[in-house]
Amino acid sequence: MKTKFDRLGTGKRSRPSPNNIDFNDQSATFKRNKKNSRQPSFKVGLSYNSLLDDCDDENETEEIFEGRGLQFFDKDDNFSITADDTQVTSKLFDHDLEQTPDEEAKKPKKVTIRKSAKKCLSTTILPDSFRGVFKFTEFNKMQSEAFPSIYESNENCIISSPTGSGKTVLFELAILRLIKETNSDTNNTKIIYIAPTKSLCYDMYKNWFPSFVNLSVGMLTSDTSFLETEKAKKCNIIITTPEKWDLLTRRWSDYSRLFELVKLVLVDEIHTIKEKRGASLEVILTRMNTMCQNIRFVALSATVPNIEDLALWLKTNNELPANILSFDESYRQVQLTKFVYGYSFNCKNDFQKDAIYNSKLIEIIEKHADNRPVLIFCPTRASTISTAKFLLNNHIFSKSKKRCNHNPSDKILNECMQQGIAFHHAGISLEDRTAVEKEFLAGSINILCSTSTLAVGVNLPAYLVIIKGTKSWNSSEIQEYSDLDVLQMIGRAGRPQFETHGCAVIMTDSKMKQTYENLIHGTDVLESSLHLNLIEHLAAETSLETVYSIETAVNWLRNTFFYVRFGKNPAAYQEVNRYVSFHSVEDSQINQFCQYLLDTLVKVKIIDISNGEYKSTAYGNAMTRHYISFESMKQFINAKKFLSLQGILNLLATSEEFSVMRVRHNEKKLFKEINLSPLLKYPFLTEKKQSQIIDRVSQKVSLLIQYELGGLEFPSYEGASKLHQTLVQDKFLVFRHCFRLLKCMVDTFIEKSDGTSLKNTLFLLRSLNGHCWENTPMVLRQLKTIGLVSVRRLIRHGITNLEEMGHLSDTQIEYYLNLKIGNGIKIKNDISLLPCLNIRTKLENCKIENEELWLTFKVEISATFKSSIWHGQHLSLDIETEKSSGELIDFRRLQLNKLQSPRGFRISAKISPKLEKIEFSIHCQEIAGLGKTIVYSTDHLASQFSAKTPNIRKDLNSLEKCLFYESSSDGEVGKTSRVSHKDGLEESLSSDDSILDYLNERKKSSKAVESAAVIHPEAHSSSHFSNGRQVRSNGNYECFHSCKDKTQCRHLCCKEGIPVKYIKEKGPSSIKPVSKPDQIRQPLLAKNINTTPHLEKRLNSKPKQWQEENTDIATVHTLPSKIYNLSQQMSSMEAGEQVLKSGPENCPEIIPIDLESSDSYSSNTAASSISDPNGDLDFLGSDIEFE
Repeated sequence: MKTKFDRLGTGKRSRPSPNNIDFNDQSATFKRNKKNSRQPSFKVGLSYNSLLDDCDDENETEEIFEGRGLQFFDKDDNFSITADDTQVTSKLFDHDLEQTPDEEAKKPKKVTIRKSAKKCLSTTILPDSFRGVFKFTEFNKMQSEAFPSIYESNENCIISSPTGSGKTVLFELAILRLIKETNSDTNNTKIIYIAPTKSLCYDMYKNWFPSFVNLSVGMLTSDTSFLETEKAKKCNIIITTPEKWDLLTRRWSDYSRLFELVKLVLVDEIHTIKEKRGASLEVILTRMNTMCQNIRFVALSATVPNIEDLALWLKTNNELPANILSFDESYRQVQLTKFVYGYSFNCKNDFQKDAIYNSKLIEIIEKHADNRPVLIFCPTRASTISTAKFLLNNHIFSKSKKRCNHNPSDKILNECMQQGIAFHHAGISLEDRTAVEKEFLAGSINILCSTSTLAVGVNLPAYLVIIKGTKSWNSSEIQEYSDLDVLQMIGRAGRPQFETHGCAVIMTDSKMKQTYENLIHGTDVLESSLHLNLIEHLAAETSLETVYSIETAVNWLRNTFFYVRFGKNPAAYQEVNRYVSFHSVEDSQINQFCQYLLDTLVKVKIIDISNGEYKSTAYGNAMTRHYISFESMKQFINAKKFLSLQGILNLLATSEEFSVMRVRHNEKKLFKEINLSPLLKYPFLTEKKQSQIIDRVSQKVSLLIQYELGGLEFPSYEGASKLHQTLVQDKFLVFRHCFRLLKCMVDTFIEKSDGTSLKNTLFLLRSLNGHCWENTPMVLRQLKTIGLVSVRRLIRHGITNLEEMGHLSDTQIEYYLNLKIGNGIKIKNDISLLPCLNIRTKLENCKIENEELWLTFKVEISATFKSSIWHGQHLSLDIETEKSSGELIDFRRLQLNKLQSPRGFRISAKISPKLEKIEFSIHCQEIAGLGKTIVYSTDHLASQFSAKTPNIRKDLNSLEKCLFYESSSDGEVGKTSRVSHKDGLEESLSSDDSILDYLNERKKSSKAVESAAVIHPEAHSSSHFSNGRQVRSNGNYECFHSCKDKTQCRHLCCKEGIPVKYIKEKGPSSIKPVSKPDQIRQPLLAKNINTTPHLEKRLNSKPKQWQEENTDIATVHTLPSKIYNLSQQMSSMEAGEQVLKSGPENCPEIIPIDLESSDSYSSNTAASSISDPNGDLDFLGSDIEFE
């Protein structure tokens, strides 16, 4: 194909419809703008979330064989799965049947190099400034012969060399070539090194960090923290894994500047593209090759027969295949002999097979070990112990000549080590593992039985390596080792520092013998695995706008390794053929496969079709940005609405990402004990309240999360201690996935407007960040040096949350926690770095549109903080507004460092006729238990607009709605409060709706207050009001408002006057005058309302007082907003409670009710205020909405 992607964008014109495309047209090209202008579907800040990498190490290869080039055959030719003489049935490849002279020139050049007597190059060939990179003065044979292609050329290279030949030096030469080309100006240069495992990345980081003095080196893996990630992005050399780089490149628009600077990509172990994880590697290399200009690829591969296919895939900018350098086994420093033994088994039990393998070990060791160190790889942890015991009992070696200097805590391990035998797996303590490694290197241990994890990380080579069985536990079943695993284990054979020869033995089933012989001899054809999860990558490319039709999807696939291999061997990709309709002659196989996948994505709402083009939905963007599997995303989208916290936890635990875990047989008792703990929030119980059998992965995941958040103690039954390390590792694995899964769930529920599910998801996310349930005293564990024991001591002194902890002095902290003098200040300083959050709300408008009531609020958020970073994490804020019915009104996210000054925004909400509350909350996502919540109760509004629209309209046009009431600055109804503005005018937020509410409240209260007599028009005489009011021309009476211009104010009574029937006669039974009119009024408590002792004491400290004003009589009840909501106010009025008189200038505003827990309201009146002490509700923040 002669086309190549330009830059991606949204400005595409005349795009073909997905249903009307000629797929034989080879002239289709991609066009991209430099900047993606597509706006996000919802306002939410997305932060980087880390991914899981398999714990594998570098593959080590041996022999190189010649492979066949690209060939196509006629339709009637026979073909086989293993050979390249395949039948091409797809019209997609018809244009390749006849090769032109230009295409002949583009065939990859493969050079198989054998060791010669040619002299090695000296490092003096390099400039003086480059020589310090190498610790030697002369290159070896392989490095010398590859020097011209790597250092003296800019062409892409695919290199195949045996393990131990010094292939890492070739990467360093490629880096030096780039530095030379840029004249040492590396400020605008990025180099990407990609390895399949974290261990390889870490080894390369340790080697390169001190070597390249003038270049900054950074590492990006699943273990990299957020701060380290931001630092690594600024480095010249970025060492990363395929999954991590895939995550970054999926956010191309966010990091476009970074990717433009990438000039060199170094790929280690590129043959891992065959594994299931290899799809990510294939996608990122395709993405970088098509979207970056003037980029060079240098890749190292194991021995594969079709290495030319890799060269055809990684073409240069001029569409020429990459150069191939293939070195044979003679370049290996330590010659390696390899054997594969196949055994037939009559038993189906894998544990019985393991016992049979043990019985064969003695013969193999005696035949190949030559009394030298032996390393045995076992499939399970239990197998390492049973194998060590078997060898110990059979006295395979005499007692070790050297005495072990370590006494491990494990009794069985200690017994074995005294006889020169040991076992090693992740389940034993770190101290014991370190002791075993040191003793093996020292020669005190002759035989070491280990799981496959020892093949990576720690370098423990042995003369003889035995792979005892080629199957291991993966998820809940036994599966064959990956090719990478096997090659890594074999690579441990041979010790360059002691001998020049090594031996590797693979013990497997007789049916798999040929497969592993092909693998170790390099005759196993390399195939793609992209088709296995192509649906996820198509969703990602649609989100990037690389794919927007069937044609563009097929064109994107033409740049992949999958396309190269499918053209040669389509029979190896049965998954593609499964969805092909052979009755259709016009469409190609790949076209139909892509059509099926895109239709599936449309069906589950990950993408949709707009104007004939595929567009990513909010669900698709969330799936792409958070790197979520298709099955998990489908599960999130189809989840029920209004999920409880337990429902959110169950949804999280059943995610596809946890399918790699399994419940081991010896763990069932452990998790049963955890499940029966009284501290567990959501145990798995039967109908009879007994513990369920814990045998599902979802149960294990849920219990691990609750175990950590609840602060449970580890079970103490006999034998439980052996599983402690396993539980810690599984817990770490679970938590590493949880954060990105929960963040994706947040985005999903925002799109679904599911406020209840969103609220509980954010609650769980904050709890996971704090490693504690947010509504428990365990939030104190987030502070430095505070553990379970300290939490118990603080609880005994009545300290249960971070706010109460902040009120303590350092001396009190030392006393409560029994600390030495001076240690309390450290905890106090840690607390002082916590931000103080505040949220204020104000009702601005009430109106009716289309027979519906709409409320408009202004929300202001503010924060006081010393630093926006706490415990190494950048802090972010979640602002959520939802109805009590569960409907989401608004959600926003803001980084704390952007809140240097208060910021405000407006939101509108439609209120239903039912009694509802609106909850406004602000929380810090990274810290559990840090946030504020206020509740606006709308029952006094909703009760007036139930279903009587005609009456509402009638009332809206009447003059009877002239009296208003409002909430004061501290949240209590009835206090007079005016909002001062810069122009000096007084403004009331009263509205027609609030007047109706007042009148309805007045009618209810008038029945209960006998002394409040209503004065009818016929009962009045002009002389009765002559001293107090004036009569208007329309017969209504003037009000006592002091508005400057009554024709322009919002009071209808000022404009039209007050009807005489609503003028209430002043009576001694309803009003008690006070001596000081400016005295602050105190609320009255009804007998049927429970109050806290603190509140009763405060209220009873002053006599009940009344205030009389020369204005209209209004019956408004005042309650402390921190204790009661407006529904209690309604019931109190109906019960005949005495009421206060308020002036008509008062208007309704939000009654804030701070929630400190889900069950009760706080009685802290100081925190209830939504304004300053003077009652000024002016917002200091701007009205600019933020994302």
